[in-house]
Amino acid sequence: MRTTDAQPRQRRSLISVLLAVAVLLSGVGLSYACFVAVSHNELRHAGQVMDRYADQIRVAVADRVARYSETLTDLAWAIGAEGSLTSATFDHMTSGLNATRLTGASAVSFVVAASTDQVPATQAQWRKNGEPSLKLATDSSVSEHAFVIFETVFDDSLDMRGVDVAQNPEAASALTTARQSGALAISPPAQLARDAGVPQLQRQASVLLAAPVYARQGSTFAPKVFQGWITMGVRGDDFLDQTLQTISEGASQVSLSDSGTVIAAVHQGTEFPEMRLRRNLSLTAGQRSWNLTLVPATGLVSPTDRGMGRWVLGVGLALSLMLVALTAVLAGSRNHALTRVDRATAALREDVAARCLVEAQLRDREKELHHMAFHDPLTGLANRLLFYERVRHAVKTHARDDRTFAVLFIDLDGFKRINDEFGHDAGDAVLRMTASRLLTLLREGDTVARFGGDEFAVLVERLHDSTGARITAERVVAQLRKPIAIGKLQVGVTASVGITMERGGADVSDLIRDADAAMYAAKASGKSRYVESGALVSGQPAAATEIPA
Repeated sequence: MRTTDAQPRQRRSLISVLLAVAVLLSGVGLSYACFVAVSHNELRHAGQVMDRYADQIRVAVADRVARYSETLTDLAWAIGAEGSLTSATFDHMTSGLNATRLTGASAVSFVVAASTDQVPATQAQWRKNGEPSLKLATDSSVSEHAFVIFETVFDDSLDMRGVDVAQNPEAASALTTARQSGALAISPPAQLARDAGVPQLQRQASVLLAAPVYARQGSTFAPKVFQGWITMGVRGDDFLDQTLQTISEGASQVSLSDSGTVIAAVHQGTEFPEMRLRRNLSLTAGQRSWNLTLVPATGLVSPTDRGMGRWVLGVGLALSLMLVALTAVLAGSRNHALTRVDRATAALREDVAARCLVEAQLRDREKELHHMAFHDPLTGLANRLLFYERVRHAVKTHARDDRTFAVLFIDLDGFKRINDEFGHDAGDAVLRMTASRLLTLLREGDTVARFGGDEFAVLVERLHDSTGARITAERVVAQLRKPIAIGKLQVGVTASVGITMERGGADVSDLIRDADAAMYAAKASGKSRYVESGALVSGQPAAATEIPA
């Protein structure tokens, strides 16, 4: 009997062991599969975030270079329109330029070309035109020169008037390219001659922007009458560091290079060791091909909770062990089996709840990442990328309807003074209050965005004509003129607004650039007012509309 009873017990024991092993192997396999799936999903989300961030940086760098190009080209156009350029005229034309507006720039200079035989006559001419102490320094080894005549310096660097820029090969290449192409050109990276007094370890790689200046005859330019160049040196690290500050900090390590030579490198945060998240992008700037390299930092990928996969694996293994123990208990007693079944059911429900919680957390993280990619962290408004998408959508949809839309570009007047006098916390409070006021002014469906710094943009849709845009601009100017309370302080700013209306054939960049130009016209007309871009496009003087106090 005992032998007979022992055989079933042995069989049951063997079956229980085999069942426990099968449960364990299944649990381990399932847990590992979940670990692989979650880890892959985390990496995919991190890659999407990195792609969006890399595109933001590329757009920001290209946009800043475009702004510099427009500034130099406009200045070259204005100088070409002058019959006889003098030192006083040049100082007046460049009085509105500074290191705040042109981040990383060292100076704006007017450079003329001269052969060795022409040096005495060139020196005498420009001494008569406002530089009585000008002395042109020549190098007998160079037959063609490019002398700095006038300059507006943004820092304490060396005075370069009279220096032959052509002696620097990188600068000479930019001057030659600009003159031959008739368009702005950027030099290969090098160190600026005006930084010779800076300690070697503190010198930055820099580039020189050069725009050709042609004489204007009547209402047209004479391309063959070359007068010189407008140049501007830009220090790479300062340029890139300030550009990234308008987007995010601690998110990636970024380097900007030209043909393998580094122009600038900004290291933010701790490098994240995942080669698949690195990004390389190219862009064209001033007839040069630049390369952007982005290495993710922990500040970028930490929101994706990369430890979630290991957490899921640990929970899965723990649950597998629990199921093994449960199976062993069920095999021992039928009565206890029923109790164990109940416990197993409860454990499975907890497992399902845990997995649902994990999925909910992943969805929440995805929403947070999406919001971070398309909204300004300080004000909660749409950022530049989202605003471009909204305007692009408006161009498509309004083309099918009998409606139009307007883009308003807003810049705060006096904001720098608040930062300087009361600190950046006060400046941030002013920006948040400005965003709040703009939101209360607009209709549902309109878009308010912060472009960075104290620049905002508004998309006003479903308009019959420009009257609605002007009314909105008047309300913006009037509302932002009201004092802002910061604790016990009362501070005040005003707003200059540029308006551009939708027109057939214009793309998003054209509309925003026109609104930006109209905003600068409003500033030039006295600030705290708005200007419509129609007059600028037609070539007529900008008509600024002042809003009564």
